[in-house]
Amino acid sequence: MADDPTLSNLLAQMAQDKEVLNGWDAVLNVLESAVDAFFQAQFVGLTAGSGQMTIAQVFCGPALSSPHGTYCVVTQVSFTLAAPSFVFTGGSNTVTVTQAITAGSTCSGTMPVASGFQPASCGCTPNDGRVTWGPVQTIDVGSNPSISAAVPLTSVTGLIDATTHTVLLDFANGAFTVTNVTIDGVTSQELADQIRSWFATHGVTYQVASVDFGSGTIAALTPTGFQFNVLQTNSGNIVVQLLITTDGTPASGDPIVLEPVPTASGYTCSLMISSRIVFANILCVGFNGAGKPFSLYPQSPSASEGYSAYIAPQMHFSGSFSYGSCCDKTTVTYSLYLGGTYSGTATDGFFLYQSITPSGNVGNTITVAANNPVSLSGSGASQAIQITPQAPSVTVTGGASGTINSELQSILSSDFTSAMAGISFGPITYFALRNVLFPSSLMTMSVVAVPTDLVIVGTFEAN
Repeated sequence: MADDPTLSNLLAQMAQDKEVLNGWDAVLNVLESAVDAFFQAQFVGLTAGSGQMTIAQVFCGPALSSPHGTYCVVTQVSFTLAAPSFVFTGGSNTVTVTQAITAGSTCSGTMPVASGFQPASCGCTPNDGRVTWGPVQTIDVGSNPSISAAVPLTSVTGLIDATTHTVLLDFANGAFTVTNVTIDGVTSQELADQIRSWFATHGVTYQVASVDFGSGTIAALTPTGFQFNVLQTNSGNIVVQLLITTDGTPASGDPIVLEPVPTASGYTCSLMISSRIVFANILCVGFNGAGKPFSLYPQSPSASEGYSAYIAPQMHFSGSFSYGSCCDKTTVTYSLYLGGTYSGTATDGFFLYQSITPSGNVGNTITVAANNPVSLSGSGASQAIQITPQAPSVTVTGGASGTINSELQSILSSDFTSAMAGISFGPITYFALRNVLFPSSLMTMSVVAVPTDLVIVGTFEAN
């Protein structure tokens, strides 16, 4: 198996490949071990904390004729099952669930029946008095008997509320097998069907995650559809993915992230948001809401670049100055327009950069650069993402450099820095903590970055 993936490798790949979600608006990645922890907690709840599940089923065979009349064979089984193991397979939406039989018994008997008897409607109950029962047979647990089910991941609506869609394992849809259990007169398939009937009748399901379609703060982060996918990565990790559509259109392919969960860094999940949404609906909307004389506009990606945002209208600097003696003065004019582009980075948040050589005869070259890292604060349901702008660097060469530098530093430090600091990531944190739900757990966001598409990595804590 390859080495576990690191956070730095994930960010580097996302920064290199830019648009990695392959058309999806948001992608949730959950490590198999985290899903297994959800399932085990639900098993404890299903068994009232005992850690063992007891199933019992009574069923009838077809009507048989004898010199003494018509009868059927009635079979009674009781199994005690250990905690389940869940095995996901990459490229398949079916999960294999296996539970060891730690104790159990079987018993058979005969019951008189009338003409036209239908086994499915026999109505027999455990130790039914209408049945002439034979001796009880104890299950040989030394042969390692077990029950397995291949259960597909399915989606249901309304399990939590009317707008919530939940991905779950519903055992009513499972294909069951029983290993190392033999009952006279009952085929393996008949026994498996009866076990499936018990699980279906008792509504045994396990939830993976839910997506709430009805509570988004903005349309761009209100889910309208999703698909699920199971991915086996090059390192051998199994990742369950929810591929989410919001205000875009459903994509046809899978994300191209090779290792979406950096397990070497101790994380068990990641949430990725399309750069289209991040730049257009978060960065630009937040910046422009600050009421500054400049606005940000989203810029669609080129073939090799991801989404970005550009400043308009550009800042205009013009003027003139003279030097020399009173009889031999030289007048220099300058006129320059400075805009700038914000792009994503793997480690420094949104990066502002512009380099120009303006018109006029002053011969200036101006370069502006500024990091705007994103970070996290708070805990639990109060987690929040914010930008902490760093002081911009301004380099001006040529005549009037002092004047231009001073004016530009003032604008960047007041208008731009304050506008960036005030950008709200509330819709993204709401999406991460309210639109995407986990069984009795809350996503703990640990790292947030914008290599182009935004990525949040974290773990889970009991909610």
